[in-house]
Amino acid sequence: MRLPRVLAEMLSLPTASFLEQAVLGFVRERSRRLAGVTVRSDRYGNLLVRYRHRPRRVRPLLFSGHTDHPGFVAHRMTNDRMLLAEFRGGVYAEYFPAARVRFWSDGRWVRGRVRAVTKSKEVHRLIGKMRLPRQALVEVASPVRPNSPGMWDFPDPVLRGDRVYARGCDDVAGCAAMLELLERLSRKRAAAHVYCLFTRAEEVGFVGAIAAARNRIIPKRLPIVAIETSSARAGAAIGGGPVLRVGDKASTFTPQLDAFCARVARRLADRSASFQFQRKLMDGGTCESTAFAAYGYEVTGICLALGNYHNMDVARRRIAPEYISLKDWKRMVDWFEALVVDRRGYGGEDARLRAEMEKRYRRWRPLLSATAKRES
Repeated sequence: MRLPRVLAEMLSLPTASFLEQAVLGFVRERSRRLAGVTVRSDRYGNLLVRYRHRPRRVRPLLFSGHTDHPGFVAHRMTNDRMLLAEFRGGVYAEYFPAARVRFWSDGRWVRGRVRAVTKSKEVHRLIGKMRLPRQALVEVASPVRPNSPGMWDFPDPVLRGDRVYARGCDDVAGCAAMLELLERLSRKRAAAHVYCLFTRAEEVGFVGAIAAARNRIIPKRLPIVAIETSSARAGAAIGGGPVLRVGDKASTFTPQLDAFCARVARRLADRSASFQFQRKLMDGGTCESTAFAAYGYEVTGICLALGNYHNMDVARRRIAPEYISLKDWKRMVDWFEALVVDRRGYGGEDARLRAEMEKRYRRWRPLLSATAKRES
């Protein structure tokens, strides 16, 4: 088994919050080659890609994924070998000492090692007070240009068995799945209408998604399926299939849209023995669905269970590559396609559940009425 080209290439790109140009440029360039696809950016750099070909009369979906990953941003060299760098994202301070990093500067990787955390922010978690670094001193092999993105120093993605190991799967792997969907639809000339939103700066608080919602780059009628790679939880195993995310740490999502995604997944599983999915409240963190819901959109989420979330190997207490299941990734793309080409589409209500409620009501209504008369 080989890594799909789009996944391998995107997971090799440098990225950090507000420095997502490599990922966005890749998506823009690939999308512009596709028949039936249009591409536009908003004033904040979010990328909205639309596929439309002989659309059915159903509400189009919007998939949203973020193009950044927790990482460093070069500030300035303090001498020939020492770099002061900002860190953007949620990684605990205990993982920083002597950790190896690399910066993408002038078209090449420059390797280095963290020597000290110079600024940090205290946050409160259920397990107590934690420290999140915001600035670090990094010893580098050669000078790094200011504003260069930095990531933990791991090789380009590699496939071991079914697991894809990479510098950062969250959420570039999700964006790669969205791009794979667009390429598949265009290649098949599928009768479909779908939007894919590639957002910026999620790791510092969904800033790109908030900007897209506030400035109405997304039509209000569009139901949104936020795509993520989320920390593996009990009941949501890596390799067990993509996860229908009914909520996150901050909120629960639109139940009718959740039901639509589940209905399509069950039908897909009935047709294909190789397809499986999971359904879970993934409350290890908060995702863009919560941001979109705050601005009145109907939302749900689909995610991949992720190992070494934010590169933190909890068992070994060290920085490590993130990893996902390749089978899960491929199943997720299949699910996306099934949702987009579904003939009934999303109608804003759970018709199946409503029908079941009506059936129960008709069965018991006579007794309900009769007993009510006796009680009165």
